[in-house]
Amino acid sequence: MTAALPSPPMSSPMTAPRHLLRQCLAGLLLGAATPVALAAAPSCPSSDLSTFVQAFASSPELQQAFSESPLIEQRPALDDQGRAVTTRHKLTGDTRSLLALLDPRAQAEAGLQTFWEGNTLVVHQPLGEVIQAFVFEQGACWQLVRVDQWSMDGLLKQNPPAGETALERQMRKADLLLGYGSREQYPLTAYFFEVGQRILLDAARHGSAKAAVQAVSLGYSGMAPQLQPGEPEQLLLPYAQTDAEAALMLAMYYCDPLGDDSITQCQHPRQSEDLIKRTARELDSGTAYYYLGSGYADGQWGVTDLPRALACHQQAIQRGDLHSLGALTWWTQKGQMPASGAQCLEDSPPTPGGA
Repeated sequence: MTAALPSPPMSSPMTAPRHLLRQCLAGLLLGAATPVALAAAPSCPSSDLSTFVQAFASSPELQQAFSESPLIEQRPALDDQGRAVTTRHKLTGDTRSLLALLDPRAQAEAGLQTFWEGNTLVVHQPLGEVIQAFVFEQGACWQLVRVDQWSMDGLLKQNPPAGETALERQMRKADLLLGYGSREQYPLTAYFFEVGQRILLDAARHGSAKAAVQAVSLGYSGMAPQLQPGEPEQLLLPYAQTDAEAALMLAMYYCDPLGDDSITQCQHPRQSEDLIKRTARELDSGTAYYYLGSGYADGQWGVTDLPRALACHQQAIQRGDLHSLGALTWWTQKGQMPASGAQCLEDSPPTPGGA
C-alpha cells in the first residue's frame, strides 16, 4: 500500500494573524526602503579637477557626496610661548557654510581672486584679508579633504600693542605671513612671500620706511617677485633723508640695481658714495660708517683707500657697530693699523658724547 502523504498542519486561530502581521510588516519595511534604494548617489562630475570644482562649487548634493567626513580645517594659532603655529580640527555636522567661497558668484561679490597650487584651490584677497585654501585628493573621484584658513585676523586680535595704528597692524600681518613662509613647510610658501611683499609695498606707499626697506630686500632675495625697474628708488627715496636703513638700501641699489650679484662694478658710484657719506654725517649712523669702511677697503667706488677705510670702521665702532669691530680686528691681524690723522669724512664729526 502506498503511504498517504501527511497533511499540512492546520493553523491555529492565533497563528494565522501573526503570520499575516509579519507579512504586512515586511511589506511596509520594503516599501519604506524602496525610495532610498532608488535615490542613487551622485556620479562623479569629472576626472578633471577644475571641471569637477565648477560643478562641486554650487551643488550641496555634490559637496555632501564628495567631501571627506569628518572634514579637516587647518587654522593659524599661537602656542603657549606665543609662537605662530597651525592647528587642525575635525568638523562634524553641516559644513556647507565653510564652502561658500567656492562659488564664483560669492567670490565676485567679495572682490576675491583664485589660483591653483597643485590640487589646492586658493581663494584670496590681494592684501591677505581673506585666504582660504581648499585641498582636494583624487581617488575613484575627487574628494575635498581639508580647508585651510590662512587669514591672520585671529592672530592679530590677540594681545595687539597698545595704540597700534592700522599701518602698524598691516606690518604685523606681513611679518606673520612671511614667518609662515620662512618655514618652507606649507604648500603656499611662495604665496606667503608674495602676499607679504604686497602688504609691505602698500605700507611703504602709506608712510612706512621699514616696509619700503623690507619690500626691496624681499625683491632682491629671490623669495618674492622682483620689483619693476626703478621701483626700489621710488619706494626708498622719500625716506632716504630721515631713515638710515632706507638710505643705505638706496645706495646699494645705485651700485647694483638688479641686486643679484651679476654686476661686478658699481653702476653709479658717485650717487652711492655720496648718499652713504651724507647718511653717516647727517644721521650719525654707525652702519653707514661701516659701509663706508667696507667700500673704501674694497674699492667699491673706484678707488681703494685702506687708511680711510680703517678710520671709517673706527667711527662705526664708536657708534656701536659690531660689524666694524670684526672688520678692524681682521685688518689688525693682517698687520694693518689705523693711521694717525686719517679721516673717514673730509670733516670728521665729533665722537658721540664727546666735546
